[in-house]
Amino acid sequence: MNRSNLTGSTMIMWTVMVPFSQYDSNNLNDAFNRVTEGQEEVVATEGAHYDVLLTERIRRAAYWKEEPTSVRRGTWFYKGANDHHYIPYPESFSERLELAFMGAMLQDQWRKTVELPTGEVVILHNPKLATPWPSVTSIDDWASTDHKNACSVKRGIENTGAEIPQGQPETVDHLVFMVHGIGPACDFRFRTIISCASSFRHAARELVETHCRAARAGGRVGRVEFLPVDWHTRLHGNATGVDNSPTYCQIILDTVATELNRLHGLFCSRHPDFQGQVSLVGHSLGSLILFDLLTNQVIGSGHPHSPEDLGRGVTAILAPSPQSSGLSATVSSMSSDGNQPTKFHRMRLISSSVDNDSYDIGVGQVSIRYPQLSFNPYMLFALGSPIGMFLTVRGLRHIDPDYSLPTCKGFYNIYHPLDPVAYRVEPLIEPNTFMPPVLIPHIITKRINLNFGQSVARLTTDLQHKMASVLFYAWQYLSRRPSGRKLSIQSSSALQQQESSTVPAQSERTNGISTGMLNRGRRIDYVLQQTTMESINEYLFAIQSHLCYWESEDTVLLLLKEIYEESDIVFEDLPS
Repeated sequence: MNRSNLTGSTMIMWTVMVPFSQYDSNNLNDAFNRVTEGQEEVVATEGAHYDVLLTERIRRAAYWKEEPTSVRRGTWFYKGANDHHYIPYPESFSERLELAFMGAMLQDQWRKTVELPTGEVVILHNPKLATPWPSVTSIDDWASTDHKNACSVKRGIENTGAEIPQGQPETVDHLVFMVHGIGPACDFRFRTIISCASSFRHAARELVETHCRAARAGGRVGRVEFLPVDWHTRLHGNATGVDNSPTYCQIILDTVATELNRLHGLFCSRHPDFQGQVSLVGHSLGSLILFDLLTNQVIGSGHPHSPEDLGRGVTAILAPSPQSSGLSATVSSMSSDGNQPTKFHRMRLISSSVDNDSYDIGVGQVSIRYPQLSFNPYMLFALGSPIGMFLTVRGLRHIDPDYSLPTCKGFYNIYHPLDPVAYRVEPLIEPNTFMPPVLIPHIITKRINLNFGQSVARLTTDLQHKMASVLFYAWQYLSRRPSGRKLSIQSSSALQQQESSTVPAQSERTNGISTGMLNRGRRIDYVLQQTTMESINEYLFAIQSHLCYWESEDTVLLLLKEIYEESDIVFEDLPS
């Protein structure tokens, strides 16, 4: 008995038929067999990211905006002379072929011809061989024809050689929302946050299968769900202007918070048995948006449930109160009904060199109404984040070690060493103590050994220095100008600065040095390793390094380890 399969199509430059997983196909066929005429049946597929409307035969995204794609129930498949994959016939064609095939089987009479509505003829030679032909008048005509360009026809997808995935685990252990930075494109391939989150999700699934075999065999690990937060499309859908303009700070915060609450509510409605935690990932400007949002969350503010409550919050103003040397940050909140403001003190969060008398709303400080989230995040992961730089530019010189985000227990700052946008956070907590960032182990061979990378960097810098000196003295000789030492001194200074920046990163051990409570007393700054090509020319790969996180398996593995840590899940075969 053959197994029917459902196939979804997606438009690239031509129609490509992509099979559903075996798990989804079984659910779709069960729904197909029980649906009655005139009744619509909606089946969640692909990890509940898409819904299939069986009557309309379309597939549409559940969480984000995407053009709907067609769905076809395939039992008979064909492949042309120039095709690389089998394509399912239209369902009406398949029904005609199946009727003729079952008749030949019952009568045990083969070499039958089946004419399709397009004029094409399919010849059923035996139970395992069927051949299409554009137009023939008889079997003898087909036998006397050259068949080298003929197509192939198969009954059942199992005979086409197509790889059918088994499907994703149904249980979601952890939910992660991913917030992008400036612009609609996230990497050099100009992919959207939707595509990047999909790649992140796929990499996480493969890493769990590779490094959590025992836990998966025991049924203790499901999957981590990564959902994109596409705030750029919603923001610019109303032509509100530039992403990072101060004029639109309120609009950006409201858009991100509303989208987070909407996605969280939608996810919970589609996964009513979900009992896991929720974390946030922010890239570049997205990490700064999330950090500001979480800094101004109010403990015990309640969880909005109605759509009109989403995005509402308190009017929060971050301003240091004049308290001698140990300054504290005070959040003043005014309720919507005009009651007296409530004071929330975060003791000695920030020390500032800004004059407190002029640090006021009327003197340049932007008044922002920070919306409240409908959930308490578990951890915040910042990728290529400028948080450290923005805090400094705002006049904030020190984060008190006792400070933590009000509703989020963990914070990780992950960056590439060549990323020109990323800045460290730990020096703001312990400014007088140098502590190298934690080196993230690499799991792919194209990452180089750290000591070798430092040697290559020193060699490259030395060659650049010598080449600059040669060119400088050559230009002096040709122009016949007196030689000077200024450029040579500057080059040596740059060389010493670069050599001092290659101090080896260390492990997660703090060696008795406090890193504060921003990440529960644990390390905050984590640095990726360079590739061989990146070490040869750091300037050439600076921009690329800011966009590398979406395809970094090292980053994905770090997130998985931290997410599953409290679940006592053992990761096997980890890189040292």
